[in-house]
Amino acid sequence: MIMWIRVAGALALTWAALGCLDYFGVTALLGSRSGDDAVHHQAQQTWTRDMFWFGIFAIVMATALLAAARRGASHLRRAFADGPGRKVA
Repeated sequence: MIMWIRVAGALALTWAALGCLDYFGVTALLGSRSGDDAVHHQAQQTWTRDMFWFGIFAIVMATALLAAARRGASHLRRAFADGPGRKVA
């Protein structure tokens, strides 16, 4: 459970930092464009940027789910191998 809280916190912090950078126009400065150019090109680049970050998020989430499934698989195998009527010593 702690792992998921850390992942959610890191995601929220990343979104907040990106939002602040975008709000203050730092992304336009880093891209060497003027503020007016950034406004006109922003609508075209929004979809591409969103898909990029969604892809990163999907890869990280899939990796976390795979790790959780690998850890949980041994517990499930042990639970089903013991059977419902057997006692574990």
